[in-house]
Amino acid sequence: MVSTSLPGWAASLLGDHGIERIESAIAEAEARTAGEIVPMVVRRSSTTGHVPLLAFCLLLLGLLIPDVPGWLARSGGPDWLWLGAAWLVAAVLAFALSRLDAVQRLLTPRADQIQQVELRAELEFGAHGVGHTRGDTGVLLFVSRMEHRAVVLADRAIAERVSPEVWQELVDLMIDGVRHGDLAAGMARAIARCGDILAPHFPIAPDDRNELRDHLIVKE
Repeated sequence: MVSTSLPGWAASLLGDHGIERIESAIAEAEARTAGEIVPMVVRRSSTTGHVPLLAFCLLLLGLLIPDVPGWLARSGGPDWLWLGAAWLVAAVLAFALSRLDAVQRLLTPRADQIQQVELRAELEFGAHGVGHTRGDTGVLLFVSRMEHRAVVLADRAIAERVSPEVWQELVDLMIDGVRHGDLAAGMARAIARCGDILAPHFPIAPDDRNELRDHLIVKE
């Protein structure tokens, strides 16, 4: 079953036994390589404080503009009441809609999303010690749910041997999982493929020890 400790958005994205599937994939991949694979999913990376106001303005325009001819033609009546109702409806709808990932994604510039997801990935890479393994062989598989974006960050030793373009396949696998509402499947496939990529360059050593915990990190 889905862990009750997971927030609702993560539980719905991972599905039943999602955590177990991901942890199993990590263990199997790291049995073949000295690389340390760290998967992580966050609810969002982009700032969205602008979304409610922008949604309100767009909704208000949508309510007002179609009625302008009729509004101007009316010769009396409480126009202020109609205007107040339009503002109220726009405010309520804006508040409700601005909480939806699709609306946040639509009203946040794509360039800002890319930049903020990459920045968040870099911060988490350092915060969780992915860049501090004994052989510099840490890899972060990072997914930001709201933006439908993923980033793969590899430590120095891996970056010296593996071309950055190779990681695009892993990114595509993770994003496919997000879009189909089954991140666990996409993440497990990406982890397995990561093991395939790392094994020839960083085979498992007799004295290998697991430096980073084999688990999915979930954060807001």
